[in-house]
Amino acid sequence: MSTSEHTNTTANPVPADLSPRSDLLGHRLPLRQDLPGAKENVVIECTPGERFGLRGPGTIDWVAAQGLAVPAAVNTSELSPCGTMVLRLGQQEVLLTAPVGDGGQRLRDLRQAWHDSTMAVKGYDAYRDEGWAWFVVSGPDAPALMRRISMADLGPKNLAFKDVAQTRGLHMDVVVARLDRFGAVSYDIFLDIASAKFALDVLEETARKLDAGFGISALRAAA
Repeated sequence: MSTSEHTNTTANPVPADLSPRSDLLGHRLPLRQDLPGAKENVVIECTPGERFGLRGPGTIDWVAAQGLAVPAAVNTSELSPCGTMVLRLGQQEVLLTAPVGDGGQRLRDLRQAWHDSTMAVKGYDAYRDEGWAWFVVSGPDAPALMRRISMADLGPKNLAFKDVAQTRGLHMDVVVARLDRFGAVSYDIFLDIASAKFALDVLEETARKLDAGFGISALRAAA
C-alpha cells in the first residue's frame, strides 16, 4: 500500500525556514498524522519530533532524578512510564525521545527542567535535536530492508528488542534502536542531519528495489 492511500495525508509546501530544526524533508513526502498498523511496511520520517540528548558527568544521575527509566547497560534502551524513551549511548550519554507522533510536551518540560536544574553536575546538551535526523522503519519486512541498508545484520536474531547499535548504515554512521513500535518489528534510525536528504534517497531507492510495498511518509503530530 502506498502512503498516498492513507486518508490523513496532505501535501506540504517547501519550508521557508532552513534552520537545523526546520522541516527539511516534509515537502518531499506525503504527510501522515495517523500511526501505522502492525501489518504495514513503512518508512516514516520524524525529524521535527522532540528529542533531547545529554552527555558527560552527571547525565545518568540527572535522568534518574527525573523519574525516567535508566537502561542498565550501554547500547540498550528503556521506556519510561511517562512515554519517554531513553537510549543509553555511553556510560554518561543518553538520547531521550518523545513517542512517535506525539506533540512532545513532556520532552520540552524535561529540557526546561534540565536548564533549571540546580544539580552541580547534570551533563551537557549534546544538541541531538538539532544535529540528528530521525527515521523509523517498521513492518513485517522491516528486517529485510535493514539488512539492505547496513553491512551489520540488524535482524531480530542479532538486534534484540530494546537493543541499540551504533554502526554503519545508509553509507554513514548511524544509531539504530530496535523498539518494535506499532505492534511490529521496528527500528528507529538517527543520523547526521546534514546527510538527511541523502539518507532519504537511499531509503527510497532501497525500498523500491525490495518491492515489499513500503510506504514512505513524513509523520507529523496533529496541530
